[in-house]
Amino acid sequence: MKVRSKAPFAVALVGALALAACGSSSSDDGKAAAGATATLSGEPIKIMSIQAMSGPSDTYPGLPAAVQAAAAAVNKAGGIKGRPLEVTVCDDQFDPNKGADCATKAAQGKYLFVTANSSTGDRYMPILEKAKIPSIGEVPSSVSELKSPYSFPFGSGAVNIAGGGTACGKLGKKDPAVAVVDIAAGRNSASFFGIGLKPFNLSINKTVPIAPTASDLTTATATLTSGTTDCIDLVVGTTQATKLLLALSQAGSKATPAYGATVIEDKMVKTLGDAANGLVLVGSTPPASDTSIPAIKQFNAELDAAGVPADTRSEGALTAWATVHLVAQYAQKLPTIDGESLANALSTAGEINFSPLPKVDFSKSIKVLFEGNRIFTTAVYFSEIKNGTRTPLFDNTAFDVLTSS
Repeated sequence: MKVRSKAPFAVALVGALALAACGSSSSDDGKAAAGATATLSGEPIKIMSIQAMSGPSDTYPGLPAAVQAAAAAVNKAGGIKGRPLEVTVCDDQFDPNKGADCATKAAQGKYLFVTANSSTGDRYMPILEKAKIPSIGEVPSSVSELKSPYSFPFGSGAVNIAGGGTACGKLGKKDPAVAVVDIAAGRNSASFFGIGLKPFNLSINKTVPIAPTASDLTTATATLTSGTTDCIDLVVGTTQATKLLLALSQAGSKATPAYGATVIEDKMVKTLGDAANGLVLVGSTPPASDTSIPAIKQFNAELDAAGVPADTRSEGALTAWATVHLVAQYAQKLPTIDGESLANALSTAGEINFSPLPKVDFSKSIKVLFEGNRIFTTAVYFSEIKNGTRTPLFDNTAFDVLTSS
């Protein structure tokens, strides 16, 4: 079965660095947040967004807000078989134990599915799998998510990092470097950059480690800007990426920086100001600001209707929003609305072509990290920050990081 949507109803580190994470605090919004109306009846269909809404990590409230906005739109259109969607936002506070608490809550509540942007996948994914609750739409940041048959991602941190190499090659760069967070997973993930460089006969010429708590990036910046470096892939968290981009700008660097687009919100771009100019963003979807695409126009309209600030929108929020609409379409056809039935439907669907999500076939993984990894697309889109605005690159064409075509 193929899912096609003609109407708009349609960089993380694998294994360690997550740009957001979740725990067992539910939103007070409940049905109200999901836009339930008097015309809907029956037991609510529960979905969960696992995020870090507090704690020591960067937080991205725009992602769960996008889930709530999509659920509100689904409910306004009649829900799922007349039943309302109910969203729980579970804050794991960047704490693996609280991530496990979120999954336990989902299992006990018989949730239909979970969508997450969390570093706690190694704790929550085994619990979800045992309860036969799929995690859909997330960018895997743990080994468990990359292996579980109940994980259905529409992107990959490894692929986004490789996409930085593709961007360097497509832009004609010749001397690429990579800045990585100085932890084991960060150093290992730097090699993914080389995957995207390979089709252009390029290799990583310089790897510069950056301590995750470093506040003075003078030395790292000097190393990155020395010689003829003309392209830099940033494999660090958003806080460090912000500091590094500011430092590179102050040093007068002319090298093109590349970074994963998943959680880059406009408020970060505004904070960077001129230092953001020339930044190339790599993501599994077109830019969330590109309203020339009908699905993205609908995304922005639904978030406007829900009162979600425009500067908190990102490709990650776009993926989360589209995932809710995709699941709603599938759930309408399920004889039994439960996680196991939904997972089976996705696994046997064949090619899923649901704008603005990338095309995937959840029965056919693409080997990037290891045989059978839960990676189903190696295509990426590029945009560039120009005067504070995301501008699509290469006519919004998606390129395969394994072949550059």
